[in-house]
Amino acid sequence: FLHGRGESGGFAVANAQSLPWLLSRGHNASFTASFPFIVVAPQCPQECASENGWRSDVLRGVAELVHDWVTTDLRGDPTRVYLTGQSMGGHGAWTFAAQQPRFFAAVAVVCGYAQGSEQEEEIARRLARGHSSTAVCVYHSADDSVIPVAAADGMVKALAAAAAQGSEVRYVRYQHAPGPPISEYSALVGHGSYEIAYRDAALYEWLLRHQCDKCGRPLARWHELPPPPFTFG
Repeated sequence: FLHGRGESGGFAVANAQSLPWLLSRGHNASFTASFPFIVVAPQCPQECASENGWRSDVLRGVAELVHDWVTTDLRGDPTRVYLTGQSMGGHGAWTFAAQQPRFFAAVAVVCGYAQGSEQEEEIARRLARGHSSTAVCVYHSADDSVIPVAAADGMVKALAAAAAQGSEVRYVRYQHAPGPPISEYSALVGHGSYEIAYRDAALYEWLLRHQCDKCGRPLARWHELPPPPFTFG
């Protein structure tokens, strides 16, 4: 799970919002008890907020952590490694999956974005490559006041155009979502789609339907994306 920009650095991810909050606060014991995943929720350093993106060196560390600890010591299933992220973490999920296309069985992006049409097309091409296409689920709200829903529309369109035979793209497009639950960000109407998406049992059922027998150790060589022409503020 990749968090958004506001949780970078010293901010306590586990106490903030979204999926880590649902799991750590214990306010819903049935949700926690029935959750069938090992969850890794890394924290990006403060520089990520300044750069408005998850750094490649941090993502490399996450990939190694999943392989060396989760699938080895904790005996997690290497064919069922799933990636998700929200907002800046949604962008991080797109780039992470594109740079390691045979590491994840499925990817769920919530109120995320790619940086321009060229990056959309490149990410879509990599995720749909050959017979190892990655299943994708996209969540966004039409009234998102931070990341325009056009970002999700464009990414889904690019994925559909690049889709390999048998590939899957699922798009959940809400008409309305609340602002983030944190008071200082609550005026950002529509951006809290993650507060709906991560409470949706259908998301986890969808993830568990996907398995990647060819997935495993992260590639030693990262397939860096070309630099984007612009970034969202």
